[in-house]
Amino acid sequence: MKSKPVISLKDLSFRYPGTREKKNVLEGINLDIFKGERVGILGESGSGKTTLSLILAGLEKPTSGFLYYQGERLQGRKAYRNYTSRVQYLFQNPAGAVNRYRRVIDLVSEPLIYRNYSKEAIKSVAFEVLQRVGIDPLRWYDYPDQLSLGQVQRVCLARAMTAGPEILICDEPFSALDVSNRGKMEEILLQLNESHNVTLVIVGHEADLLLHLCQKILVMREGKKVAFVDITRSDYELCEHYQ
Repeated sequence: MKSKPVISLKDLSFRYPGTREKKNVLEGINLDIFKGERVGILGESGSGKTTLSLILAGLEKPTSGFLYYQGERLQGRKAYRNYTSRVQYLFQNPAGAVNRYRRVIDLVSEPLIYRNYSKEAIKSVAFEVLQRVGIDPLRWYDYPDQLSLGQVQRVCLARAMTAGPEILICDEPFSALDVSNRGKMEEILLQLNESHNVTLVIVGHEADLLLHLCQKILVMREGKKVAFVDITRSDYELCEHYQ
């Protein structure tokens, strides 16, 4: 028997509160994501892909339609709190996602404190994760403002990893990285998925990159789903606009 999706969107639409614009940012989105999948959300600027990713992360709530987690509709603070504890989100602008007055090691250690790790384990795990994402040990006690944007992005990834997420949602995770660090980030994300069965949702505008990383791709334009590509099928076709 086929397993239930870990996340489901049913006829989901969204409009930012207080806007005079009558047009929805998202319109009638349906999507099922299964545990351990790598799903891409592909679209140009203004397609609604980032807004959709925020809803998937529980950081925005749909105007209409429904978001389900493991078959249960999310509604109410308790349900959303339970859900968001299982999700980590990598923002496109990493500098705005960290406390600039906290050192790198403290930023990465914080999730471990909430998970009740011992002091010795916190230090050991934080050091190991920072090494995995390629942050030089000489920078572990620096502040975010002392790092490049690409380094801050990798610190954000390290912090997400120490939180032990079931679902990791990445909004344009490679935009702040040079070519060599892109490869490192790709390797880490694939390892999280393959070794720890973390469900990945990767938002981007580069079709080639998502084709390389993902098993399925939702293609969006002007807030609507225009195609859903299953790359695991030998007969898949990508929307002509993105070929």
